[in-house]
Amino acid sequence: MSDWKQVYSEILSSYVGRYKEARGNSQLRNEILAEMKVEILQHEPEESMALPPQLRVAIRRVFLPHLDPEDQDEEIAIMQHILAVMRKSGEDGCDGEDAREEKAHPTKAGDYKKAFTPFTAAQRIFKDKMDAYDWERRDTKDPKTIGQRNRIIQQWWESVSDERKAEARRVAEKWNKLGAPKGTTLY
Repeated sequence: MSDWKQVYSEILSSYVGRYKEARGNSQLRNEILAEMKVEILQHEPEESMALPPQLRVAIRRVFLPHLDPEDQDEEIAIMQHILAVMRKSGEDGCDGEDAREEKAHPTKAGDYKKAFTPFTAAQRIFKDKMDAYDWERRDTKDPKTIGQRNRIIQQWWESVSDERKAEARRVAEKWNKLGAPKGTTLY
């Protein structure tokens, strides 16, 4: 079986310089990773080669030896967080729609103060995936970029598949219809 790093070595080497120069700019680095992923996926794969399941994390691993030691520590922390979130979502056993909905179901009356929208329901249902998306794209070194996180979460919502959006819409309608659990309301 061919190694994906050897097959796509030209693409990887063409981006390593740009990635290294983008030190401290996580948004630019994520754009570079996205470009690389698209370029890799556009090439015809060899039949005897499989791409890693977390392609962006795999690319980060390839670039790791080319980075400064301080930068390497930050990249390792990002990769570990992404992989931990992915492992946790796999361990929860919440692969089914009903299991995800049950796990994320709001239990406090205050949660029902405003009607749920598909977006707000999705933030609860797919919290791990949303957090991984946010963590991968935010600038962890600059606390002044907290406002950009709203934009990042909106980008996450736009990237969610139609099936997941439909699931979030159904869950929002269900939660709005059921209302707060009995025993939590004051009236």
